[in-house]
Amino acid sequence: MNTPPTGARPDIEMAVERALTGFAPPGLITGCRLICTGDERYLLPAENASIATRGHRARAASGAGRLVAHELLRRLGCANPAVPRGQLGNPIWPAGIIGSIAHNDDLAVAVAARSVAMTSVGVDIEPALPLPRELEAIVATPQDRLGDLDPLVAGRILFAAKEAVYKASFPLDGRVLGFEDIAADLESGEAVTSAGRMLTVRFALSPRILALAYTA
Repeated sequence: MNTPPTGARPDIEMAVERALTGFAPPGLITGCRLICTGDERYLLPAENASIATRGHRARAASGAGRLVAHELLRRLGCANPAVPRGQLGNPIWPAGIIGSIAHNDDLAVAVAARSVAMTSVGVDIEPALPLPRELEAIVATPQDRLGDLDPLVAGRILFAAKEAVYKASFPLDGRVLGFEDIAADLESGEAVTSAGRMLTVRFALSPRILALAYTA
């Protein structure tokens, strides 16, 4: 991975990676990168072709996320680390690997594992800010349980958790889910989809809101 001229990774990258590692189950490896101008150059040919119509900023974010994913895949022994984008936006991982990629405005994260260790995984990253009220009304359902989370950021945590659940469930069930199709219990760390898929959910609040959903 590229580093700043000083040779040291930015503190925010290391802090996010520590947070991810802190709640990742055994067998899952994680990474993070600060998105930089020109990161689209890290897209491999198959990846580049699959996201050719996306805007410049989106391509840079995709390049940063893929660069993190490439490093994780090399650590897992993959000879071809390409992760092209599927027709519905889902990353297509090499055979025998499960993983997930996410980004917000400034950071990209990725997680990966061998499929013998886990069945599926999803990750999301969001700013540690309140969710707009109009969006919160769409995300939250009566079935959700938020426990004693700070009301200022509870909606954003729920949003991130449901995004992660969708990413983890789609490879297994092939269903496009709305927020209303996911019931998340953030107090117990569990979620269930309208298809009956049960997933474990983990999250962190600092330095960004991070959510991980998986089946093991």
